[in-house]
Parts: sequence; C-alpha cells; structure tokens
Amino acid sequence: MRRRTAIIAAGLIMLAGCGSPTPVQETAPSTVVRLDLARGADRPLPTEVHLPPGQGRHPLVVFVHGYTCHVSEYADLIANWVVAGFAVAAPTFPYTNGAAAKLDVMDLLHQPEDVSAVLDALLAASAKEGDPLHGRIDADRIAAGGHSLGGMTTVGALGRWRDPRLKAGIVLAGSARDVGAEFRGDPAAMLFIHGMGDQVVTIDQGRAAYDAVPWPKAFLTLPSGTHRNPFMSPADPDFKLVAASTTDFLRWRLNGDADARKRLAALGTDFDDHLG
Repeated sequence: MRRRTAIIAAGLIMLAGCGSPTPVQETAPSTVVRLDLARGADRPLPTEVHLPPGQGRHPLVVFVHGYTCHVSEYADLIANWVVAGFAVAAPTFPYTNGAAAKLDVMDLLHQPEDVSAVLDALLAASAKEGDPLHGRIDADRIAAGGHSLGGMTTVGALGRWRDPRLKAGIVLAGSARDVGAEFRGDPAAMLFIHGMGDQVVTIDQGRAAYDAVPWPKAFLTLPSGTHRNPFMSPADPDFKLVAASTTDFLRWRLNGDADARKRLAALGTDFDDHLG
C-alpha cells in the first residue's frame, strides 16, 4: 500500500525524449520504499527510495531523470550505486516525465526546489520512529545527480536554488542552460560526464557549466558517447565507465575513500581532474 506524505512549501529548450518505461532490474537485493510525495496539489512527486541491504545510515543520492524519461530507465545505474552502499531517491517530476499528461520543458525552473522538498520529506521520515526510512539516511552525506534536464536541475540545486545540504553533484549530459551557472554557498564537488557525440545537449554546453564551477570539479569526456545510452544501457560500451566513475566519485566525496580518489586520478587524458 502506498503512503502519502504531503510536503508543505510556501527561452525554449529542445531535448530528446527517452522512451517507454522499462522493468526495474536490481543487481543485488535491496529495499525499495515508494512514497507518494507532493509539493502542493499540482506538484505530485512520487519517489522511489532504493536502500542498500542491511541496517544503519547510508549516504544519499537524489537522482533526477531526463525530459520525457522514466526513472526505470536508469535502473542499472542506480543499482550500481545501491550495491556500493548508497541510498538513492528517484522522484518522478510532474511535467517532465515520460508519462506526463501535460509536458512542459520549462518546468525545469521548478525542479531544483522539488529536489529540496523531496529531501525535506526523506530526512523527516528518517528521523521518525516506525517509518521505513527511520535511521537509514545520513543527513550529513547527501549528493544530487541527474541526466540531461536532470543534470540541469542538479546545476540549479547547487546554484540559483542552492540547497546547502548537498555536498556533491553529478551532471550527466547536462548544462546550465536556463538555470544559469550561479554556483554559491559552501563548496560541493561536481562531476560532469558528457559524450562527444551528444547532439542534444552539446559537449560545449556541458563544458561551459563545468568551467563556471568554482569548487573541486572534474569533467569526463566520452569520445564516442551519445546523449542517453552511456547512462541508461549496460550494452553501451561507455556504461561501465560511467557507472564506475560516478560510484568512485560518490565514494570519495561522501565517504572519504582515498582508493576511490586514486582510481579517478588514473582515468587518463579524457578526465579533466580538478578535484584537489
């Protein structure tokens, strides 16, 4: 039975769509808690929270899907993070998901605040006795990440709509278009990954956002990468690299894992490393 939690909160972009939802395939046993969240009556934010096996508090990643995409299309990437010990919260955004009755690409401008609202609800649940999330989220180790429009949302959540609880950001085939590159607040390390063959959000747009980041940062170039397959399809030759590098970035930034940092440093000439 789904439970409902209310969250109380006082140019044109052309982006390629994703596709039909695909079955979720977990690569290891995990718990999925499904929450019917909302930020007001017209902003439903149903959210899947994927918890690693075992008890205890886990670092959290809030993941934002792309325009006309479905959370399930990122199941394999999410599963990699969960296996590594990260809790992953994946909301479905009301006017940019693939099943939305009314699509509005410029609803992007509301999504960074949706990320903060979802985070409010998850941390409240984690502090509440008897809740399925009680004691499962570490409030001091939180990152945001997203693909395409979700990457732009992540830039916004670390910029114009800065949520100070975010300690890191992952931008997959994203840019600062329409959200602006107004990074502010305490440093939050950021990892950008972009394909040279991306014809939807060009690598130059991703680079421009990266160049504006004043904090520790890195940019991984996928020489043959396209807009979506490296981030969604395990059959894509770049998927393993994306999964490994994002996981090591999270291990380094949220867990202080020195070995993960060494693996990132060894990625080679396609990795522009200014993580410090």
